[in-house]
Amino acid sequence: MKVSDPGILEKSTVFAMTPTEEASRFLFYPTWCGHYYCTDRYMLDRNSFPYLLVMYIQKGKMHIRYRGEETVALPGDIALLDCTEKHYYRAENNLEFYYLHYDGSNSHELTRHIMERSGWMIRKQNNRIVRDKIAKLLDGFGSGQAEAPMSLSLQIYEILELLAEPEENSGSIQALIQQSVAYIREHVGEEISLKTLADEVNLSVYYFSHCFKSVTGRSPMDFVINTRIERAKVLLIRTNRSIEEIAEEVGYATSGSLINLFRKHEGISPNRFRKTYFDH
Repeated sequence: MKVSDPGILEKSTVFAMTPTEEASRFLFYPTWCGHYYCTDRYMLDRNSFPYLLVMYIQKGKMHIRYRGEETVALPGDIALLDCTEKHYYRAENNLEFYYLHYDGSNSHELTRHIMERSGWMIRKQNNRIVRDKIAKLLDGFGSGQAEAPMSLSLQIYEILELLAEPEENSGSIQALIQQSVAYIREHVGEEISLKTLADEVNLSVYYFSHCFKSVTGRSPMDFVINTRIERAKVLLIRTNRSIEEIAEEVGYATSGSLINLFRKHEGISPNRFRKTYFDH
């Protein structure tokens, strides 16, 4: 839906949502979600509004006054506000921003906890992931397709989880992912879950998965499968072990599991791979 408030350009979009009874009682839920393009006339000054607010600055500047502080939010910054408290913000320099108002069970307590931990002005490398998740919500609302309340709640929780993550510089992230890669290679014959990998480097599953793919180009579990297949190829060539023995050594309970994955990735069976190698 289009916006006609002063200072908001016509190409801006906003969606208002009413939660189901189940969502209002048990879940997090969105109430307003928008993507605004603003002139310097845009300004908002409120004593109180019932919802919580995440804003991602895409372009320009936003002057914000909240909790006795006044600051300027720049591109890449996120402001996290409990709008039941007095708040003021205004646009400058062709401001463009994404925002999400949300509410729900325990949402105010969790948001205040995050603000105590990270502050209400958040400057992190993973802020862009938050923007992308808000943009995804907007795309879903714009398509007119109804999304399950549980799914919406999960997406809001993931946004809050990202905001609660401790900041890591790129060098630290690289080191953590290399640590995870080493763990996979060392434990390739054991059961490896996504949660195990994330716990190993003390990151949430969602943030770990994003960082791992950003660094390696593969999802964590795709990387595990690829490592197992590559180890199996070495064993097929350098040993005379049976397919059953190799399957167990690379972490599969049955030879059938290895055969199916091997054929899917390599286009041939393990036995055929071994025969073709030695035929050459």
